[in-house]
This record gives sequence, structure tokens and C-alpha cells, in this order.
Amino acid sequence: MGYHMNGNNQQVIRDCEIELDNIQQWIANNSLDSNVRYLTSYAVIKACGTIEYVFKQLIYAHLSDGANEEAKTYFNKSIIEASFNPSPGQIYRILEKINTTWRTEFETMIRGTNQKGQLRSLVDLRNSFAHGSVITASINDVKSYYIAGIWVLQKLEEVMRNHT
Repeated sequence: MGYHMNGNNQQVIRDCEIELDNIQQWIANNSLDSNVRYLTSYAVIKACGTIEYVFKQLIYAHLSDGANEEAKTYFNKSIIEASFNPSPGQIYRILEKINTTWRTEFETMIRGTNQKGQLRSLVDLRNSFAHGSVITASINDVKSYYIAGIWVLQKLEEVMRNHT
């Protein structure tokens, strides 16, 4: 994947990608093992959590650049420390609070794309698991959803970069 994000975000994304690859390989070699479903569930949490982390970092970095300490503290508490799913709808809501032009451009960029739906599927899997449901998706699905989520983040970063 071609990342334009800062080095730390790139490393977080790559580390998750490596971990998902390792899980996929283990599952391929141990498909009948009872741990497959646990590893797939872990992969859902890891993939979705990574996308949430990078999403928050992108927003925080953009808003805090050149801001005073009080603003940075506010952004940290409002964005970094906040808990929310990185669903397209949630991203729209946050962008709406920051800059309606960003929201409109971002929404236009991802409207009707498979990646938007796949990110929503990843978030739905995480929510289902968090509420006690069993993950029925395969590790291949999880990896596809993760790659789609990274694509969505790249589009978000593109929108923000265009307004620097």
C-alpha cells in the first residue's frame, strides 16, 4: 500500500498488517484448530482498533499543528481520549464538527465505494463481538476490511491535506 501518513502512523499500519498476515498464515496451517475463531476475533479487534487509532492521530495532528497548549489539551481529550468506532458515519459526524467542507469532500470521495461498506462491516463485526456474538467472518474477510479501512483513511488524509 502507498501510505502518505507520518512515519508513526505508517508503522502502526504496517505492524497491524504484519500481525494479520501472521494470523492468516497460522490459520491456513491450522484450519481445524479450535483457536481459529479466537484468532479471527482478535484480528477483528486489532484491525478495527488500529484504524480507530490512526484516524484519531490524523485528526489530532492536523488540528493541533501550530495550536497553543490549551487547544492541544482540548483536542487530546476530545479526540485521542474519546471512544468511538471508526465507521464512515462516525467519521462524517466528527468532520461535520470540524469543517463541513471536509465532510462534504470526504463523503463525496468515498460515496458508493466498496471500501466504505467494508469498513462498516469491520466496525459491525467489532460491535457484534463486543456484545457477545461470535465472529463468522474469515481472516481473509478481516484483512480485506482492514485494507479497505486504510484506503478510507488515506482519502480522509487527502481531504485534510488539500486544506492545509
